Amino acid sequence: MTGRAAVVTGAASGIGRATVEQFLDSGRYDVVAGLDVDEAVADLDDEFDGFRGFTVDVADHDTVAAVVETIEESAAIHTLVNNAAISEYAWLGDLTPDAWHRVLDVNLTGQYNLAHAVGPLLYEREAGSIVNVSSGAGQRGSASGGVHYSASKAGILGLTKGLAKQLRPHVRVNCVVPGLIDTPLTHDSGLWTEEGIEAFTDRVPLERLGRPEEIAEAIDFLAGPRGSYVTGSVVNVDGGADLI
Repeated sequence: MTGRAAVVTGAASGIGRATVEQFLDSGRYDVVAGLDVDEAVADLDDEFDGFRGFTVDVADHDTVAAVVETIEESAAIHTLVNNAAISEYAWLGDLTPDAWHRVLDVNLTGQYNLAHAVGPLLYEREAGSIVNVSSGAGQRGSASGGVHYSASKAGILGLTKGLAKQLRPHVRVNCVVPGLIDTPLTHDSGLWTEEGIEAFTDRVPLERLGRPEEIAEAIDFLAGPRGSYVTGSVVNVDGGADLI
């Protein structure tokens, strides 16, 4: 292995795709590998030089491990971005164990699966960084996402802190907490109406949705050399939503 690789989950659209583009533009990586359950992630191979797409469910522990091994055959992974997530609203009384586990399996266990496969490699090389993506739902709860979504996103905050301690001193682990971002999850999931989005943004100090590129910039800072003295941190990039 002579090259450097980054791995980004949830790479087919939104924050994940913006992060892929940011990493490729940075010139720090020879390979940026994108993982997504959406088969469209494979189409990005033709769009971006240096990109490799893998159709995979991050909740599948064995498949994640196999994909990481495949990436490592051509380039050494130096950066992991855990971004993949789903949200399926259910009222508590209607929330089945299967629905609970599905959201936890993707949003929280999925991040563990990637960290389990990549973290020891970074530790052995004494270099690298992990950036996890959580949500304001993990800090304040969520009416639109349901308790299972809130629980999964809160767990990411604890996972980040624990990894930062276990993988020290050479591997940095941080967490980005986006606000409401202009992505398909916001507009097409059914969790938000356009009226609800407008009412929310009217209350946010910056009075607008965030852009995926703005989250990608924060991820790139934490993953790269400019964030070299930052670890175990939770960084809100939410337009001031934590103030309301």
